[in-house]
Amino acid sequence: MSDTGTNKPNALGFKFAKQLNIGDLVTWKDLGKESKKKFGVIKEIYTKIRGSRPVAYARVFLLNNETFIQEEVLIIRLKLLSKRQKRN
Repeated sequence: MSDTGTNKPNALGFKFAKQLNIGDLVTWKDLGKESKKKFGVIKEIYTKIRGSRPVAYARVFLLNNETFIQEEVLIIRLKLLSKRQKRN
């Protein structure tokens, strides 16, 4: 997790963010009755200051049939579907 290169152990979502890695497949849903499930691959995990405390976010490549779109998602909204396999 990065915020100018530092980890924020007191950040909202920090414990959950430690379980995720770049390249993991995740799902989430926007708020609202009409919202659909979204699927994506984590590109970056970082913290931002919101109010007076750090909050963990992920930049995710949204998977859809037409283009690659990046979306910023609050890390605690993500659900892990598959871990990235590491190659030697």
